[in-house]
This record gives sequence, structure tokens and C-alpha cells, in this order.
Amino acid sequence: MPRITKRLVDGLKPEDAGRIVRDDILTGFAVRLNADTSKTYLVEYRAGRGRGFPTRRISIGRHGPLTPDQARGEAKKILARVAHGEDPAAARMARKQEPTVKDVLLVALEQHWKPKRKASTAKAFEEMIRRTLIPEFGATRLSDLTRTQIRSWHAKQTHRPRQSNLDLAILRKALQLAVADELIPDNPARGITPHPEKSRDRIPTDDELKAVWTAIEEVPIRPNARLLFKLLPLTGCRRGEWLTAKWSDVDLDAAVLRLRAENSKAGARTVPLPGPVVALLRPAPRLSVWVIANDEGNGPLTASNIRDAWAAVLKAAKVEDLHLHDLRHAFATRGASLGANALILRDALGHKTLAMTGRYVSRQTNPVRDLAERIASSILSSTGAEVSVGDAGEQQAIPLRKGAG
Repeated sequence: MPRITKRLVDGLKPEDAGRIVRDDILTGFAVRLNADTSKTYLVEYRAGRGRGFPTRRISIGRHGPLTPDQARGEAKKILARVAHGEDPAAARMARKQEPTVKDVLLVALEQHWKPKRKASTAKAFEEMIRRTLIPEFGATRLSDLTRTQIRSWHAKQTHRPRQSNLDLAILRKALQLAVADELIPDNPARGITPHPEKSRDRIPTDDELKAVWTAIEEVPIRPNARLLFKLLPLTGCRRGEWLTAKWSDVDLDAAVLRLRAENSKAGARTVPLPGPVVALLRPAPRLSVWVIANDEGNGPLTASNIRDAWAAVLKAAKVEDLHLHDLRHAFATRGASLGANALILRDALGHKTLAMTGRYVSRQTNPVRDLAERIASSILSSTGAEVSVGDAGEQQAIPLRKGAG
């Protein structure tokens, strides 16, 4: 057997395709001429002591990027591992079969979120997985993913704190399921501090609502986007509730929208449709099963279409930092200012708890003040006291002397 040198490798001819030339000095080191005339350096060894064990073959790399001396050095390292009882070929095969982060995320989606969460929630998770997590971590082998890598990525997401926290939570849950399946011993996404989130408390003023409404009418946008933008403040529904609504869910005679459980955070519920909403929906063309259909009619209006239309409306209205969801806030706050009972307002908004509804009710001081004034006056009247208003406008109780008046 010849010694593998650059001259020998370069001298291999096309008619030698498939031939393996073995080194005469380092047992197990070889080079193969491939069908495409490229040359690959190899290591051959027996996986165990004795002829009963199978022969393994590992590719070290191509000639060109690797010189014969470099390939020989790599071969020595592999053969040293074999001498210590390892089976590098089996380890490499197991490595190739090891799931990636993408595999784990998609398994969690199919086996956990889709069967156990609402369809709308699973769809939102899938969008986050495909938009952010797979491009960032998908190709990484599960055992290679480190806490440092995840923390470094998350630390750079200060421009999107809430969304990156959601992305991190999804990744953490998928990896926790991988731990439960004994694919990895520990969850590298645990122990990473989330970004602080500022609660958004943006309520459009009356002037802003007027300007936005005028722009909705005048700006050249898709008719279904125009309809959606009007329905949100008039019904208090979430954007997703109207986007997933079908005409079969709308009963204009009964003036209600029947939301299905999978399309509403609070489960199935019936939304009363005020007269102005019925008036908007009656003449709306029914070219699709969807109330807010896309251009083809085979699904809801796309997020990009909505985003572009809303941006055009805000630009024309000269209103800044107003989200579509803020129109729902306008409905909630206006209801609270009109003295709506918190329980009724909770049901109107489709909240699960009174705590969320209380955010809107607590902003309104006038209805509470009016009620407090009436209660105080009633109590004072029952005590026989007179009530007068001071110079500053505050009420003062002036008790009557016994026998007076």
C-alpha cells in the first residue's frame, strides 16, 4: 500500500472512480476517488476487538480544503478515540439523528398546543414559531442549544419586549416538553429574566376618534378594512373575533354576533349588535363566508393588508401611536364613563375576570363621584342635617341645633 501524499491524490484518474487507496503507514487512513472526480479522506476501523465486530467508515473531508497531512492528523485523533473504546461513527450517526430545535418546536405545536389550546391560540403560537424562533434557533441541534445563546438573543430584543417575552415563553415550554421526553437533561431557556413590559394605556380622545372616523371614510383602503375599523369601536370586539367571524355567525334579525368558543378568549358568547352596526352589515356584500374576507374570499383579511390600511388611516387623521386594539379601549372606557355596571361591562367586552374590566371602570371618576354625592346627601338628610355648598364648590354639612327650625 502506498503512502497517501498530495502527488498520489492528485494523480488519481477518473477511471479509478470508487477506488479506495489505503495508507501504508497509518492503518485505517484512506482516500477515495468519487464519481464526480472529487477526493474524500476516510478513516476505517473495527467497532470492537475481533473480526466479529462491524467495520466502520468515517468521512473526514474533501481533498482541497484539506491537505493529506491535515487529513492524517484528523485520522489520528479519530483512531485515538477508537483505541479508548469509543465508536465515533455511531456517535456521528446519532448526532445526525438528533432532533433540532425546529423539530422540538413543531412537535410541541402538533402534540401540545394544537390539541390542548384554542385554535386561535395555537395559530398565534405557530406564527411566532415560524416568524422568529425557527429562523433564529431552528437549525441548532438540541444538545448544542445553550442558555447563553438564548439569553444573548433575548437581550437584543429590547425594541419588542412583550413579543420577545412571548417568544421566550414558547421556546421554554417546547424545551420543557423535550426534557420530559428525556431528549435533553435540562431546559436552557429557564432562568432567563424577561424584559420589563410597560402596560399600554392609550385611549383615543373624542377629537382623535372624529379624525380617525373621517379618515376611515375618505382614505382609499379596502372596503373590508374600512368595515373592520368601524366595527371595532362600535362593538368592543377584539380584532381576531371579527376576523374569524363568518356570516353564518351573524344574525341581523336578532342583532347578535355568535362567537364560537375557538374564536374568543372568553369562550363562546353572544355579542349584541347595536343599530349602527346592523346598518353597516346589512348592505355589506357577502362574497365570501367570512365577514372580513381577503381579496380572494378564501380567508380573513391578511395582517399585512390591515396594517397598511391602518397606517394610511392614521397618517390621514394625523394621529400617532394609536393601535387597532385601542379602539376596543375606546368602547370600554366610554361604557364605563356612561356608568355601566362592571359586571355588564365585563360581559360586553368578553373579559374572563372583573380585574381586567376594572382597569376601565377605575379610570372614570365622574360616575363614582356623582354616586358618592348622592349617597352622602341621602345620609345627611336622614340625620336631619342641612347641606350647603361652600365657596370652593365643596359640600359642607351644617348640623341643625336641637329645636331649631
